[in-house]
Amino acid sequence: MTSAQVENELESALQQRADYIPIEDLLRETSPSGDLFQVVLRELTNRSMRTIVGPRGCGKTHMMRYAWLQCRDEGARPFAVYASFNRYFRLEPLLSSHAGALEQFHSWVLARTVLALVDSGQEWQPKLELDDLLQELVSVDDLQAFVTRIERSQPLNELTQRVADSLSIEVVQKLIKAARERAGRKFAVLLMDDAALTLTPEYLIEFLDIVRSLKAVDLAPKASVYPGTTEISPKFHQGQDSVAIPVWLCVEDPGYDDTMDGIAQARVRDFNKVPHDVRIMLRFAAFGIPRAYLTMLDEFQRGDFKTQQQGVSRIIQDHFDARIAEFRSLGKKVPKLESLVTAGEAVLEGIAREIKAFNEKLAARQQKQLTYGIVEAELTPIIERMFSLLVEAGLTYDNRTVKHGTPERIYRRFIPHTANLLFIRALGGGGPGGSLKQTVDAIALRSAKHPIRKGLQRVVPSVDLEHLSLSLPKCAACDTRRLTDNQRFCHNCGQQLVDASTFAQCLDTPIGQVPGLTQWQREQILQHLPMLRTLRDFLAKQDPAADLLTVRGFGRRRTARIVDVLNGFVDDYLS
Repeated sequence: MTSAQVENELESALQQRADYIPIEDLLRETSPSGDLFQVVLRELTNRSMRTIVGPRGCGKTHMMRYAWLQCRDEGARPFAVYASFNRYFRLEPLLSSHAGALEQFHSWVLARTVLALVDSGQEWQPKLELDDLLQELVSVDDLQAFVTRIERSQPLNELTQRVADSLSIEVVQKLIKAARERAGRKFAVLLMDDAALTLTPEYLIEFLDIVRSLKAVDLAPKASVYPGTTEISPKFHQGQDSVAIPVWLCVEDPGYDDTMDGIAQARVRDFNKVPHDVRIMLRFAAFGIPRAYLTMLDEFQRGDFKTQQQGVSRIIQDHFDARIAEFRSLGKKVPKLESLVTAGEAVLEGIAREIKAFNEKLAARQQKQLTYGIVEAELTPIIERMFSLLVEAGLTYDNRTVKHGTPERIYRRFIPHTANLLFIRALGGGGPGGSLKQTVDAIALRSAKHPIRKGLQRVVPSVDLEHLSLSLPKCAACDTRRLTDNQRFCHNCGQQLVDASTFAQCLDTPIGQVPGLTQWQREQILQHLPMLRTLRDFLAKQDPAADLLTVRGFGRRRTARIVDVLNGFVDDYLS
């Protein structure tokens, strides 16, 4: 692979994430088509507090950044502040090492919000000078110094402690109000991205309390969350304090094809050169996740396949395998969810098998079925949580409840990942060797009116769903699962039981195993930087880019992108 090809490959991988699109390119690379996009945009720019819900890659970050641009460029819209909290995991060690971890987290969220306010003022048109608003409180440099110390788990000195003490909900509200008045807008929205602090429920509860407390007559916070692992604060009531707005586009939505292709048209170079049948297959396999569609299209354009069918099949299989791997990682990141993850994967496979068998019967009627209906009575809280995890991982779409009269005929409808259905040939005939054209024709068939309805336990007899429960953590010494939640010593080896830090597990990941790096880059780092072996080594460096620049062939642009890949992996692993 040539140097130029390596450069283009890495750039392509990064550009699929909205975080890496330059703000001024966002308008050009956004397709505002589709009813869902317009609904979410309205909700992000109205006066009400909202939570934006959806799995990774569905467009939460993109829509928030786009909403910020719309507010900046259209005088009738509110003043907007966009703040990302994707570095919250760096504060996780404080929970076990610092008695005031929650207080420091509280101050960190407020400091991040004020820094985001300053950034918004700098990018506003015309630019808003906000330095004088902070002079009586704290300087921007002092705020940044406080945030840096917290994220590096360093003790606060006198200066940064003074910064923490000076921050409060009321102070942040007053600063945003003053900025809003200077911008000449009637109210403000605070777009709080990456707010789903899934791995540290203690922080999540505190965060949602902050979101609720920041709400004012002229200030409407909006927070992006996940559907499965986001645990809501007892003081934060969905439906009262906030309304959840789904972002995920259903694969059976009438405007699905036009919306997904509109996004690809805006983001993918030479999109119209991709063969029509290939676009249909990849669009269907993307399962309503724009990032997935863009990534698979890019892989097809860069791939060197013997046939179109071989290329499409391999891309879809790799995509689904990656989604399953991500889902399994939830059980490692949050040990108490391990049993739900294991059961969820079995349920997903069982539902896909049922749909395949059902579609074989429907073939003669020129119809297809993608939906599985589960009687509401079967959805106990623990089963519902299991499905929420499948939804969060983007493996199952929750298509809401449908009623057919009696309580026994009230069904919750779920659609399993379409890439899985294509992988097991649940459409277009169950036998091996079916043509691309057969599958494309099957995708175009009209959907049957009623979903498949069969008891969940019958679909997965190998899993005891009736006694499904959260998993207890394992002993770090001998890997034996504890027997009770309050157990202090391992019943197998006698070692004292300590909860493992997800952050520490992430830091021990070898750099050579981080996806997104090319094989050549891995070899160069291994050969020339023997002290840079794990993400712990990388994050410990004050300026890791300086070390990378010493490697022959690592220029400034390539080094910057490698740093982005490594930081992005850490963010994704713990977000």
